[in-house]
Amino acid sequence: MPTADAHSALIESIPAEKAVTEKSPTTLKLRFNEPVELDLANVTIYDRNSLPVFTHQPESKSERSANLSFSLPKLKQGTYTVQWSVVSLDGHPVSGSYYFSVGKATSNGANAIADGNQSSGVMLIIFRTIAQGAIVLLAGVYIFSIWAEKRKYPALRQLITKLNWVYPILLVASVAELVAYVNSLPPGLVQAMFKGRWDLLLHFPFVLMLFAQLACILLLMIPGMVRGWYIVLWLALAITPAFGGHVWGLAHPYAALIPRIIHQLGISLWLGALLYMILIRRKGKVHWEEFRSFFVNRVLAFSGLVILSGIAMVFFQTSWKAIFEGWMNWSTLLLCKIVLTLLMLCLALVQTLKWKKNGEFSTFRLIRTEWLIGIVLILLGVWLSQSAYPLPKTSYDKALTASESTVQVHMKNLHAGNKSMTIEIPPIKGKKPKDVSVTIFMTDHDMKAGPYPAKEMDTGSYQVLLPFVMSGNYRYSITANYPGGKTTEWTDQVSISSANN
Repeated sequence: MPTADAHSALIESIPAEKAVTEKSPTTLKLRFNEPVELDLANVTIYDRNSLPVFTHQPESKSERSANLSFSLPKLKQGTYTVQWSVVSLDGHPVSGSYYFSVGKATSNGANAIADGNQSSGVMLIIFRTIAQGAIVLLAGVYIFSIWAEKRKYPALRQLITKLNWVYPILLVASVAELVAYVNSLPPGLVQAMFKGRWDLLLHFPFVLMLFAQLACILLLMIPGMVRGWYIVLWLALAITPAFGGHVWGLAHPYAALIPRIIHQLGISLWLGALLYMILIRRKGKVHWEEFRSFFVNRVLAFSGLVILSGIAMVFFQTSWKAIFEGWMNWSTLLLCKIVLTLLMLCLALVQTLKWKKNGEFSTFRLIRTEWLIGIVLILLGVWLSQSAYPLPKTSYDKALTASESTVQVHMKNLHAGNKSMTIEIPPIKGKKPKDVSVTIFMTDHDMKAGPYPAKEMDTGSYQVLLPFVMSGNYRYSITANYPGGKTTEWTDQVSISSANN
């Protein structure tokens, strides 16, 4: 079963990849699996010496389209590399390259162009890990300390005497995260915003998430507020990262947000509890036997939330079958995250058993190791959110009834591109349809295609090739015209995932 990247993917190009044209092409056309923002799309063509000969944005009067067109200058004989960059519907920058030749293929060129987004992508992962790691830890330890304080255990200010210094650090780290992300986007964003296209920010949930993160940090810096003010803001900071990344590219984003929020909060409280334990060991005193039940029961609950919500996240985002059948970098990162989480649980079990046996907590080196593994898990989580993930390819088999007549509809591997639909239509009063056609609609983008005539097969069924040019929800309509003027129509909806990449 094939898998797909859950980002914008190039599904057709003219000239095609590795094509050799007799004459210099006048137009370059790129077709993607979903509409992209044209102000943020860009193409650069390099010659065999890796020198740019053409750089431009697509030509169109609309703001978004799945089809990009560029008028080309006259190209000399040789091989040319096309490097394109767009932004996915979920706000992720996506780039790629391919090559074609004019007159005769030549060496070099195609392998000489580096991906310009690689370094900015690495910097974004680094700054995201620093900023979001610090937020997750501080939010978790603050919330857990409030919990502990109510049980007469040391308050956070007794363990960390100066907390005010953390706010400027969080602010600087968040600004660096924002700068790194903007730097990873196509250069057209800033120019388009200067032209008044501020609505483009709505296409980047990660930017909106960072603005919310900065706002929470600034509000935390207001002194003298009631404790509830700071608790709410730290909770908001802990769950804010759940609102960025892949979630907005899923079929049911709002439902998928729930396990993400729980997952984010569970990680924050789990690591915050471990940090609180480390701080108590260094600067506080507690009755360890009494503290054990309070600490262990809560960490057990936090880790359970992390595991259950993680399973739910995989369910919403992809499937376990797709992960293993279409193995890719995302699958490897997920496996590493699972193994390290299990290792944390094993370490926690060892420490709890020793603690219960001895009555004193003595495994401080192990708890620091467990905490450091948690930091690595934050890095892996950030890396996962930056990576394309495999999508399962499901088939479509459904019986549709209209005017007391039932048809069977079949399609295999529902992903963007040309898909074959097989329709089994029974005769009405012994008469077969004169003709059958299918029309497809994508109401979210005000798109309609067809009607496409279906061809009758030897088996008595009908077959039609439908162009699902992008991922998303489609409505289709099957129309059968019978002798005598009777017409019957069957309609249904189908969800199409991203194209193969």
